[in-house]
Amino acid sequence: MKYSTVLNQLERCIHPVTRSDLKLQVLGKSLNGRPILKIQMGIQGRRRILLSAGIHGDEPAGIFAILQLLEQSLLAPYLNHWEIIILPCLNPDGFEQGTRNNAEDIDLNRQFKLLNPPLEVKLAQSVFDIPFDLTLELHEDIDSPGYYLYQKSITGSINHQLGKKILQKITAIMPVNQQAEIDGMPATNGVIDRLKDPVEMDFWPMALFSFHKGTSCCFTLETASKFPMTDRVAGHSRAVLTALNHFQS
Repeated sequence: MKYSTVLNQLERCIHPVTRSDLKLQVLGKSLNGRPILKIQMGIQGRRRILLSAGIHGDEPAGIFAILQLLEQSLLAPYLNHWEIIILPCLNPDGFEQGTRNNAEDIDLNRQFKLLNPPLEVKLAQSVFDIPFDLTLELHEDIDSPGYYLYQKSITGSINHQLGKKILQKITAIMPVNQQAEIDGMPATNGVIDRLKDPVEMDFWPMALFSFHKGTSCCFTLETASKFPMTDRVAGHSRAVLTALNHFQS
């Protein structure tokens, strides 16, 4: 799919809706001149969530999941309680090319600790002016036999079981990756949460930058690319709604 098609779908989702609590902003443009968008929905001053996708251009399921959430108005029930910030595609050049990296062949999700990171990373960092309660980053894993996630939350948080709850809901759509080690890290029933302290790491992905900026609960959600796109999209959509419901329960 061309990035222009994604933009056209976003326009159709947003412009028919006349609301004072929905804003579309162009944060900047990629090296090849493609707009990087921010969507703001809901009420400011209450709970805040960040949904992001497409930082790896060859992982389109997260972008399509955001389109589904918007097209089907699945986020509407939460707008009286949440401010929802959406970054629907952080790497439009990579998406257009079908590559993990951006037009400069940089893996953007390894650059968040740099003092002078690539433009796409700077634009993503700009939305962290106020801490979030929850961040959900939508990814894919071409090698995984099932869905899994990374969780980073404040020690002792009441939300520590949220990752497990998300995966329980996913099993109706696709299996959970039950490997004891995923991507070189210990995992328990699809949850990777024994992560290093950010200060110990040579590089930061977006999730650790988010945690460093005060987010209390950060998730990197990994759908399995071996399954049909409809299942991958449905899995991400289910994960997003499960997380929102958890905070409102």
